[in-house]
Amino acid sequence: GQSIGIGSTICMLFAFIFADSEVRKIVVSFVLLSVVIGLLSLIYNVKSLPILAQTLIHMGGSFIAFMIAAWLNQWFPFKWQVVLSASLSFFFIFFAIWIFYYLKYKREIEQINQKLR
Repeated sequence: GQSIGIGSTICMLFAFIFADSEVRKIVVSFVLLSVVIGLLSLIYNVKSLPILAQTLIHMGGSFIAFMIAAWLNQWFPFKWQVVLSASLSFFFIFFAIWIFYYLKYKREIEQINQKLR
């Protein structure tokens, strides 16, 4: 987890410093996209919202940020078939990560509850 983040950060810094302007643009987009997705994840701290609403806000905002970054960087042609494929890929990856963390935190809560009994 943390090692991947450190490695990615080092890679991004070197790419930003030594690469051409097009690569710098992509690096900045990835960093901004990561910041937006990270900030959107703060919605899970709003305990008054049901988890479905939290997830939809996080997913929707992340998807909009992804599509803006994709459009600005011309990551793929904005034809409906390609946008549909990219969207399905995004949602699949989002839910795979979401399910992983949901199960991880659920297990941690169960372990804490076991210790409290």
